[in-house]
Amino acid sequence: MTEKLIKGLEKLELNFSEEQISKLEGYIAEILEFNKTYNLMKADNADELAVSHILDSLVAVPHLKELISEITTRTGKQVLELADIGSGGGCPGIPLSIAFPDQHFTLVERMEKRCIFLETVVSKLELKNVTVECRAADTVPAESFDLEAFRAFHPFDKKIIKLLFNMLKKGGYLAAYKAREEKILAEMAEIKSTVKDYKKIKMTVPFLEDHERNLVVIKK
Repeated sequence: MTEKLIKGLEKLELNFSEEQISKLEGYIAEILEFNKTYNLMKADNADELAVSHILDSLVAVPHLKELISEITTRTGKQVLELADIGSGGGCPGIPLSIAFPDQHFTLVERMEKRCIFLETVVSKLELKNVTVECRAADTVPAESFDLEAFRAFHPFDKKIIKLLFNMLKKGGYLAAYKAREEKILAEMAEIKSTVKDYKKIKMTVPFLEDHERNLVVIKK
């Protein structure tokens, strides 16, 4: 059991069940095993993985909960289509799918090696609410998702924002995990002709308190 994962969940005030914690730990074990052959995620041990990837993904849960609530209230839909774009090794999509078991998640990833890993994790952890789409983001049908979350996908520019908006339903949200404020301001200046308004939410990842972390939320 990774001590930092448990302590981090407490710090984030995420009251996860034993089953949810077990799935997160199973996910960490799968990454460490896969990392022996493929350098899937940068981390040397379970604690480092728990902090830099799992807790870093879960820090946005309270803010995503609000967005999910807003969409379900407005649309009347109980199960939303949420996506992790450029999922890579599955962060933030897999931790978020464990945090929100009643919502449906699609992990969009174009590299086959990573897709095999994602499908293995989904199968082994019995994540019934997760689908892996092994395809480039620009081949995803228009208006597929209610909310798109992504971490280290691509800096915002005109081409990327157009691509992300194309996959997103009207009234849906983009939730981008970003680091420094100055970089965010530069990226948002680049797309100001398309994105008139956005919200920047400061987040603090347990055990990474000295790292600047923000969630950028954009509504279509």
